[in-house]
Amino acid sequence: MDQIQMMGKLVIKNVVTEGYKNKAGQQFKVELEKIDNDIKVYEENMNKAITKLTLKGDPNVEAYRRQFMGEKEKLAAYKQQLQTSLAAVMDLPEGEIVESGEGNFLHEIKVGEQFSPNVSVEVILKDDIVMAINPKE
Repeated sequence: MDQIQMMGKLVIKNVVTEGYKNKAGQQFKVELEKIDNDIKVYEENMNKAITKLTLKGDPNVEAYRRQFMGEKEKLAAYKQQLQTSLAAVMDLPEGEIVESGEGNFLHEIKVGEQFSPNVSVEVILKDDIVMAINPKE
């Protein structure tokens, strides 16, 4: 065997453009709609459960209510975090390069070539078009 493929780390960066903002904004809006729906369903289920427990005369109704409200607050905090992230993306200056993800790629190594154990690259995208592939230290 004189060659193999190994995994390398890939860092994805985007040049901020109007198209990038629109795409990222749409993704945040979809997630916000989903979390709004999750909160609505959770509230409905919570109210049903509390009503059922109250009608049964369960002595722990208030403890359950506090627990339900704590979970609802976690969902609300996540929603707030998404809204803050959406606003931050919309405020990015055009032309700035921002990190947007990471992944892996296959790298071929051959007998007789210089070996680097830190196989890592960054890919720069502009409106989903590869603008550069740079080795990363």
